Amino acid sequence: MNKRLPLWLPYTNKIVYTKNSVSFIYKGGELKSRFREIQSIFFYGAVCPLEEGFLTLCSRYKIPICIHRRHMHQAIWITNSFDTNIDDVVTQQILYRRNKKKQFHIAYKLLKAKVKGMSWLIAPPDLPSYKPKNINDLRVIEAWHARKYWDEYYKRLGFSKSNRRGGADSNNIVTSALDAISKLITGVILRWVLYHKLSPYHGFFHITTEYPALIYDLIEPYRGYFDKVVFDTFQEKEDVSKWDGQKFIGAATNNVEAFLDKKIYTPQTQQIVTFQELLHGSALALRAYLVKDCTRFVVPMPGKRNGGRPIKAGYKLYGRHAGFTDFQKSINEEIEEIDHERLWYG
Repeated sequence: MNKRLPLWLPYTNKIVYTKNSVSFIYKGGELKSRFREIQSIFFYGAVCPLEEGFLTLCSRYKIPICIHRRHMHQAIWITNSFDTNIDDVVTQQILYRRNKKKQFHIAYKLLKAKVKGMSWLIAPPDLPSYKPKNINDLRVIEAWHARKYWDEYYKRLGFSKSNRRGGADSNNIVTSALDAISKLITGVILRWVLYHKLSPYHGFFHITTEYPALIYDLIEPYRGYFDKVVFDTFQEKEDVSKWDGQKFIGAATNNVEAFLDKKIYTPQTQQIVTFQELLHGSALALRAYLVKDCTRFVVPMPGKRNGGRPIKAGYKLYGRHAGFTDFQKSINEEIEEIDHERLWYG
């Protein structure tokens, strides 16, 4: 290995080190490396006590440490004081957010991907025909589309008085399952946002308050797919009236977790990946745009193989395995034939 690479490790229970090298024993395996090969360390979940000697060596080699647990919006960072950082992604994130043209570009791409992901239920609006000029125009279109989408969604399931954003009969098992799935998926995206040193609070589409707006930005392209899993789970049951809320939530969650492991083809990077890798890809895509690895924000989405030149996305998707992450590594995978129409739309 000829360059320093970031490292992520889930549920690390033992760290053994010398002055030059370190070994990590974590859930699922063991990894040994020299300190000079590590760019940063991301500990996910519970981690064993970090000894002073280990922290001192990380400081000597200028290795920042991040500790994060599921659904925690704030991570723990251990870094050197007053150190230079030529790859300050958060500064770029804030600058792009303040730039109206760049903010509009990111929000437009997110909305375009979102309505496409929801096209299994209603036809997507022709965004260019609306001629949106600013972020507020996009939010108006999104609100109109969401109202139409959820009215149709609940109507088909027999909850005509319900709506995702409130309603006379919104307190039902479908709404509870959608809330649970949203919490599950945002937790996954939050992990990757923190891993790539982005700020979860500085969003582009959602208005920033005290909640992690960027997480809700990056989940938008994929909401429709998870909504459909919940929709299908409800329709597959012969008599859902006999189900209590927790039982249905459990069934929907199991189906979503299985769906995350399904393989799809994404034309943006011309790869076969699992759907879960798209969630990581949304953070990768934003990072690539912020650090100028590409000239536009390219959201990874499911699609069909259509040939032609590859899009200059500025990133590649990779698996969920712990260990080193090489953003620049070329990934060559055998292209498989997948019936996408059957996979996504039945």
